[in-house]
Amino acid sequence: MTDKKRQPVIKVALMDQWNDLADIVKQHYDITPGTPSNMVIKGVMDEVYHSPIAKLFLLPSRIFGALVPYKGTNIPTEVKNWTTTDNLSAMFWHRTLDFPNKPAVVFKSRMEHVQGNEIIEYVRYGMGIRMQMSVEESALIFKSIGYVWKLGGMTIPIPAWAILGNARIIEKAISEDEFFIDFNITHPIFGKTFSYAGTYSIVTSTSTPTKASTPVKNYAGKQQ
Repeated sequence: MTDKKRQPVIKVALMDQWNDLADIVKQHYDITPGTPSNMVIKGVMDEVYHSPIAKLFLLPSRIFGALVPYKGTNIPTEVKNWTTTDNLSAMFWHRTLDFPNKPAVVFKSRMEHVQGNEIIEYVRYGMGIRMQMSVEESALIFKSIGYVWKLGGMTIPIPAWAILGNARIIEKAISEDEFFIDFNITHPIFGKTFSYAGTYSIVTSTSTPTKASTPVKNYAGKQQ
């Protein structure tokens, strides 16, 4: 039996749907926990938005290392993804957003498979968002199903309405070497509270693709 922890996190959650992903989206997530892999993607956020009600959550969210405290358009962004030999379950994220005339915003997290099509993305101090994975028209869909807070040996569930609301993320190909990410959080009472959207490409990768995937290309010479 294949050890699921030695496959890409998103591939384990999607199971057979993994093969339905667009190649460039598949390449983005084709890094395997337990192996030394590094990937860099770069692009521009068309817009980063938060509503007035979201401001109430920005300070506590930054304590946990989540979200982005500024609004703006045309924000250069770099995302580093990696896996390591000493962690058999996680895909790591390091996002850097360069807002004009402001300090760079860094947003770190890790993704782990939980069960079935469910993953959790954890930020600092054990706070995490539970998400179900699916594929629609070759695009990757993340749909949140609540939040959790790991404290010692306990996992405390937190309903979406108690924070910013429900998240939905779409990652879809727009060409052979570019993909578009659209991230929205909507509160059941207050409406849209947070969102960002942008276009990216893979600029470097030292990952080893799984057999079912198209080999990752190197787009280091692509103009941003």
